[in-house]
Amino acid sequence: MGRIIRSPLALLILLSLFILAPLLASGYFLHAHDARHSLIWLVEYDQGVRDGFLWPRWAPDHSQGYGYPLFTFYAPLAFAIAEVFHLLGASISGAVKITWALATIFAGVSMYKLARSLWGVGPGFIAGLLYMTAPYHLVNSYVRGSLAEFVALAIYPWVIYGFWQVVARPNARGVALAALSLGLLIMTHSVTLMLLPPLLALLILVWLALDWRRAGKLPWRATAYALAAGLLGGMLAAIFLLPVLGETKYIVVDQWIPAESYNYPQQFLYFFQWFDFAWGYGFALPGPDDGMNLSIGLWLTILGLAALPLVIKKHPRRAAMFWSFLIIAGIALFATLAPSKIFWDVIPMIKLVQFPFRFLAPATLFLSLVSAGTMATLLPEQGEVDLTQRRKDAKSKSDNLNPELLILALAILLGSWTYARPQHTAVAAQDVSPAADVQFELDYPDMRGSTAFAGDKPVTSPKVAAYLAGEPIPLAGIIHGAGSVERVRHGAGSDEVRVASQTPVTLQFYTYWYPGWRAWIDGEEVPTRPEGPDALITLDVPAGEHDVRIRFTNTPLRSLAALITILTLLILVLLFFWDTIRLYLTRSRKGAKVKKAGFVADDA
Repeated sequence: MGRIIRSPLALLILLSLFILAPLLASGYFLHAHDARHSLIWLVEYDQGVRDGFLWPRWAPDHSQGYGYPLFTFYAPLAFAIAEVFHLLGASISGAVKITWALATIFAGVSMYKLARSLWGVGPGFIAGLLYMTAPYHLVNSYVRGSLAEFVALAIYPWVIYGFWQVVARPNARGVALAALSLGLLIMTHSVTLMLLPPLLALLILVWLALDWRRAGKLPWRATAYALAAGLLGGMLAAIFLLPVLGETKYIVVDQWIPAESYNYPQQFLYFFQWFDFAWGYGFALPGPDDGMNLSIGLWLTILGLAALPLVIKKHPRRAAMFWSFLIIAGIALFATLAPSKIFWDVIPMIKLVQFPFRFLAPATLFLSLVSAGTMATLLPEQGEVDLTQRRKDAKSKSDNLNPELLILALAILLGSWTYARPQHTAVAAQDVSPAADVQFELDYPDMRGSTAFAGDKPVTSPKVAAYLAGEPIPLAGIIHGAGSVERVRHGAGSDEVRVASQTPVTLQFYTYWYPGWRAWIDGEEVPTRPEGPDALITLDVPAGEHDVRIRFTNTPLRSLAALITILTLLILVLLFFWDTIRLYLTRSRKGAKVKKAGFVADDA
């Protein structure tokens, strides 16, 4: 049958409009579970950037206005992307919606690239469409509103592709790209660190074992390159990872996983939920009556189940790769069920995943790849692309699609596009203001955080009334002695006041004390201390009129982490261009030898 459609990638992007269309409407979907956070935290991040922080860590309006080191522990890359569009002129909600849209497209494109490299253009196209329109993708955007996790899902296929290239064709550029993808993933979504990387490590071990079996010798080179890529990926993310590891003791981690709502033993899925395609906008609840869809998806289910008889009756293309993806998908799905609790109970830190259903993310990734392998086996005329071969894609006839695949693509869209229906709401100025953070915590008191130096979560603060009234918030007050405090400037990670008193006073800023906060009186640095039940920044001020300033600065650990990230980025640039550099040096040496030989001949 004749081939049609000249640009599958362009068609894939075009079809993404069916699920992106709701983003074109005015307003937002504030009723989605974390949708308010996706706006609020961009407001916080934006304030940090405008206060001069290249890597903001402090959220000034969190914890009832006391502030909180939110972006020290919550990976900020998704908000950094949105911030670019906000600085270019988009509104807060507009910048976030642009980020949703780009992440959706990138998810499809990166999956297409990965599956195409393994099974050819047609299967790659189907895999990209399946992954982009999978229920868990749409749940994360229009039901949960989880921006960071959604962006991380877009990077998943890129990570797998990068490490597969490293194992299949070990070279310096492949190491750089794999490390870059892993580092960006880590800096995008904190919880993802406990989802994809362990499964990726297992997958790489399978690939290396298969290589060992095929070649009859240990693949030392591929192993070394894969380890180097993993190490460099972690080093690239050091600016985020090291402070997380070194400063966890300074916060109350249990506040991130309150037992009444984030207790993983109560959140396991039931087997039937994988195949329950009913749509809803409710929350995950203990028991089987979750208010949102937690299914695998109609076509991922059909093509995934079709893979089982294929591995028995037929020999799938790249059978070993097909098997590895099928097994890893099974492991990810198993992690969503109650029988996996024995592993949840013994693996450290996995409780921070909070919800077992989050393993639907890697399950969707690997089932999309399994589906691509299924299509490659059912439609053998679709040529596969070997990573060891170089070809000009633009001139390849196999870049066309069979009509059968176009019909399947239409069926996939029909099975998913009705899910792309957010509950649209208007966005008021209050929703994208610093006061929105305080209001959210008033609505959900369990979402407040505190430092390990404070007694408990803050009940209120001297700032709350001003936030709600839209007035300038008070920055500090005198707790011992008599005098006056005048607000001078307020920033996301800095405050300045003018103190006037006839006697020495004790000044307390209405900001959590936390390592890195420093204070200056008339330009001269002075010590600070945590004081009171909320452990606020406190310092002594002599009599007279003085300008007092505080700023959140890097600790030695944070400076070291930033340095490691910068040096690693330079290493990755060097590795990426290593072949070009080596070729240039080789030609330079040859040119020098020729020139020297010419001089010798002239002398003779």
